Amino acid sequence: MFKAEKTGADEAKLGKKGGDNLVNKSKLIIVTLVVVATVSAVAFGVGKVLADTGSGSSLVQMLAQKFNLNPSDVQAVFDQNRADRQAQMQEKFKANLDQAIKDGKLTTDQENLILAKHKELQDNRAAEADSSKNMTPMERQAARQKERQDLADWAKTNDIDTQYFFGGFGHRGMGSGFGMKNNQSAN
Repeated sequence: MFKAEKTGADEAKLGKKGGDNLVNKSKLIIVTLVVVATVSAVAFGVGKVLADTGSGSSLVQMLAQKFNLNPSDVQAVFDQNRADRQAQMQEKFKANLDQAIKDGKLTTDQENLILAKHKELQDNRAAEADSSKNMTPMERQAARQKERQDLADWAKTNDIDTQYFFGGFGHRGMGSGFGMKNNQSAN
């Protein structure tokens, strides 16, 4: 009889503990869903703000207002962050080209040509940023396609594999590589 009472008490504890676990799991699921919904809403809101303006200027204004900051100080943080990321990408681009030279895939002259072309494309893209705002999506697409074709022709003329511009090095490269195939060989 003592054994039965202990078993009954144990079953009562297990039942209560099992119920507590179910309640805890339910709370965890609810909290997780709330966090996911909040993060999604914030990400959607930030994306919408950036999409509406084409830049982070509204986001800068929102942050400045929300935290009582000088908008030019907030903009300076955004600008510095962008410059730092661009510098890191440029360093990685150069390191990848250096590795291609070590691997015998490029010559130093080809690397210099690529770096000069890379700079030219960046400068052109910055200069043309305003004019592309007045284009229709189809006109922008046609302009980008022409730019990609011109770059592919340039690469062929210089015996440079297009991978160094279109998605080479295991990530998206210059021009993002939309629709371009690596049809050149470095050899």
